[in-house]
Amino acid sequence: MKVKTRATVEGARKQANEMLSEAQKQARRTAKDARRKAQRRVVGARIGAARARAGARSKASGVSSKAVGAAGAAGLAAGYFLDPDSGRRRRHEARDRALAVIRRGADRTRREAEYRTDQVEGKIAEAKSEAGPERPAANDQALADRVRSEIFQPADAPKGSVNVNVENGVVYLRGEVEQPDQIRKLVEQAGSVDGVSAVENLLST
Repeated sequence: MKVKTRATVEGARKQANEMLSEAQKQARRTAKDARRKAQRRVVGARIGAARARAGARSKASGVSSKAVGAAGAAGLAAGYFLDPDSGRRRRHEARDRALAVIRRGADRTRREAEYRTDQVEGKIAEAKSEAGPERPAANDQALADRVRSEIFQPADAPKGSVNVNVENGVVYLRGEVEQPDQIRKLVEQAGSVDGVSAVENLLST
């Protein structure tokens, strides 16, 4: 259960990080597209200004007023963004508005990812509380088997009256023996097993 829970949390965090990374990539792509569109508008405005000038020159030759009006509108757009006094500020404002929209989208995606991660961790905590105490880890079980194999190896070992449990590397000996020397011997043998961090002697005679 513990291993599975930890893997679920790591998976949720990985998914959240992937979503945030994807949002950042999307933000960069959007910013790049916005710059391209702005450049195209500037180029279009310049073209429009050139057409307006051409339209003004060709007005005497009978060019339609509609074409001249369209060229004039393009010229106004070019003048708005290319104005020597305010054009730069206007371009920066347009860029800042586009970047603000991008940042808001990235922040919204990040908040959603964090919210989903919190939901997963909350469900994991709830499942752990419902499951009750966790079972001993696999290494504790293996260590308990090694201790039993060591202390119960002699033919006269009190196998039927002594219980061995291991929790986080600590060996707990419980039960009754006939002689005090047996207690000392069992504690020493259990402590000599590789991986045992301590021995709790709960034996009695």
